[in-house]
Amino acid sequence: MGMAEEAFERMRRIAFEGEHVERMAALGVRTKLSPGVIKTLVRLSKGDGISMGELARGFGCDPSYITALVDDLDAQGLAHREPAPDDRRVKTVVLTKAGRKLAAEIDAVLSVPPAAFAALSNDELRQLRELLDKILDAAGPATPGASAPRVKVGVASS
Repeated sequence: MGMAEEAFERMRRIAFEGEHVERMAALGVRTKLSPGVIKTLVRLSKGDGISMGELARGFGCDPSYITALVDDLDAQGLAHREPAPDDRRVKTVVLTKAGRKLAAEIDAVLSVPPAAFAALSNDELRQLRELLDKILDAAGPATPGASAPRVKVGVASS
């Protein structure tokens, strides 16, 4: 395993194990929403509406899965579909006022760093932030459907 893979594995463990997983589970119980619906709700809160096709491309999933997620949000009164202004055949998903409020509450819970971050000094946290910014800049835009540049695995290893 190369250095890039080892670093990425550690990032995955932070994101997909421990406190974050427990928070997602607690949010699911409290909101009665699945992790997929929660993720969709948070993604929709970052803008003023997004097409269902863009959501599917951004999540890397089948459009039928997005339909099911949006159906759940709609049934809960958290989002609704609108025809896209430039093409009425395309449906844009827009959060309701209740959906925006719940998304803000969820984002507040998920934005709290794990307690283990206390093991780092302010200088180390600043360095980590700068390194992650560098990675995000290299990855390109974070909008659904946008393609990040292809990077050879292990190129940055040393």
